[in-house]
Amino acid sequence: MTVLFLSVPVPAKDKHHDAVVNALRKAGWTTIDEQVMIILEERRLWIDLQIARPDQDGAILIEIKGFENMPSPVEYLAQAIGKYRLYLSVLNYLKIDHPLYMAVPEAAYRGILSEAIGQQTLQQNAVKLLVFDPEAEEIIEWID
Repeated sequence: MTVLFLSVPVPAKDKHHDAVVNALRKAGWTTIDEQVMIILEERRLWIDLQIARPDQDGAILIEIKGFENMPSPVEYLAQAIGKYRLYLSVLNYLKIDHPLYMAVPEAAYRGILSEAIGQQTLQQNAVKLLVFDPEAEEIIEWID
């Protein structure tokens, strides 16, 4: 019998990955999976986290975005929203009904995401947010 091992490169974790995991754990969430692979035909997408709470049905998917060290906040916003919408489109196509949230540090939420360009973009694209404090490793707010 021949065993075939498929080597699939996993993307690097975001700088705030562990802080988000710790914040969610403190708030009673359990990590089901990290670097969740979604496959559509031969394309692979990687969503940072799949979490659940013992007192709730279903799981939630979370994509973490740091909004730091970027040459252009507008370009980073466009890239983050584009990725979020791409993931939502694929999840809908595959009939995966887990809600998708974008986790962002409080500084990003108080920065470009609170400006008119950020607010309009979030609203028009129906982006669900998880705002966290990376230093205290705490959830500040869930925004649907």
